[in-house]
Amino acid sequence: MDLPKTLDVNEKTYNIVTLLGKGKGGYSYLAQKDGKKFTLKQIHHEPCSYYTFGNKIEAEKADWKRLSDVGIKMPSLYEIDEKNERILKEYVEGPTVVELVKQGGMKEIYFDQIGQMCKKLYAAGLNIDYYPTNFLVMNDILYYVDYECNNYMDEWNFENWGIKYWSKTEDFVKAFGE
Repeated sequence: MDLPKTLDVNEKTYNIVTLLGKGKGGYSYLAQKDGKKFTLKQIHHEPCSYYTFGNKIEAEKADWKRLSDVGIKMPSLYEIDEKNERILKEYVEGPTVVELVKQGGMKEIYFDQIGQMCKKLYAAGLNIDYYPTNFLVMNDILYYVDYECNNYMDEWNFENWGIKYWSKTEDFVKAFGE
């Protein structure tokens, strides 16, 4: 896939700097406008063998609202362009949990923060996608940079699934290398 030079969100043009990542629902880019950085997510409709989607843009809006109501630390939502299936949100600058695990930079405070998130989520009957690419640390604060959430199931909670990828476990190494 070629990196677009610009993308519009509600008829405002943003310069695309780089691809930040590709998830099961979209591509996230570092975008700039008037000297300010943003994350611009372009929804995609590529097949995903392990996940079923409905209306992705509606799901992003609804999930952002649910997580905001619960008090999860995540990037601010600035705009949604429903026609072009694009989301403009706050850019959180920092390493992912994957990068921190690889560099030996995980701190106890990050585990404390995910524990606090889990308390709020479980009380609200929710899980988030605990995969370590969905978390960034900026100024020692852990951010969930995806907006995806689902109804709580033990099988997909942090303790049973997510924790497998928050240290150099066999699952982590298989997914991300040493």
